[in-house]
Amino acid sequence: MVITWNLGLALALAMPVASDVGCCITEPVPTTLTALRKNPEAFRNVWVTFPVQFASIGKVSNPFFTRFVPSEYANFHAWGGEQAIWRKPEYDNAFGLLFLSKGSQHLDRLFQLKLYDRVRCKAIVRDAFQGQPWVEVVELERLPHKVNTATLSHIYRGEQHMAKSKWNRAISELSLAPMASIPDTVKASVHGSLGECYLKIGESAAAIKQLDMAMALLGDETTAGIRRLHAAAKTGPAAEIDRRVNRRSIKDHERPMWEAFEPAVALKSTTTGKEENLKSGPGGPTHPAQTTTPSSSR
Repeated sequence: MVITWNLGLALALAMPVASDVGCCITEPVPTTLTALRKNPEAFRNVWVTFPVQFASIGKVSNPFFTRFVPSEYANFHAWGGEQAIWRKPEYDNAFGLLFLSKGSQHLDRLFQLKLYDRVRCKAIVRDAFQGQPWVEVVELERLPHKVNTATLSHIYRGEQHMAKSKWNRAISELSLAPMASIPDTVKASVHGSLGECYLKIGESAAAIKQLDMAMALLGDETTAGIRRLHAAAKTGPAAEIDRRVNRRSIKDHERPMWEAFEPAVALKSTTTGKEENLKSGPGGPTHPAQTTTPSSSR
């Protein structure tokens, strides 16, 4: 007889079971909000902890299929602590099915939270309805550091310039991002992007410096992409230089340094078509920092 294990069931059996009385009967499982959303059934009735970035107080309820009624629970929206919310798809993907009992001693803390504040939630997935976890939060622990409007703006614009191969403009934008009080993962993202930009314009020493800082911040969680760029900057930086820049579309001060050392024939543009400008009106990309409150429809 062959026994086939269901992955969600196996995960659930390996995790601590919840009690309806009090909090956890064992240590809660550290996870992420992204993991909960991806596989809510695996976490049903399991005590967990996960970091979030606060978005807003909400008004979601479902008295027919869940226990979460407005008279007993406060609803709030948040992004996972792991979400890169300077990117529009992530910013638009706030999660709105988090609930805290109105009898909780943490209720005042919830209502004192401001946009982008970071907290660690101790929680349990009470229901999984229409593929979404309905999460009861029982504790909120304030975490240090948070992103801010200026940081989101500069990283967003920097990545937009990178997508158009405007490496010098990206460097200028990313270098302006305030770094003093933001989470280490966000700092690492900025350093990693700066490292890539410097590598693309032929400044390998500056690239290595930025990538070293990114790797120091991430430690064992350093991404494969940053490791690859770091290795390339040390062993073969010339192969990473972006030679596709259209010299007619950039100003003199934006030209990469390799133009000063290579024959003009090597500078022939390989680009095709015109770059599209970002739409600023309705329907076009909207910078995260321009939205004072995230969508509450989720």
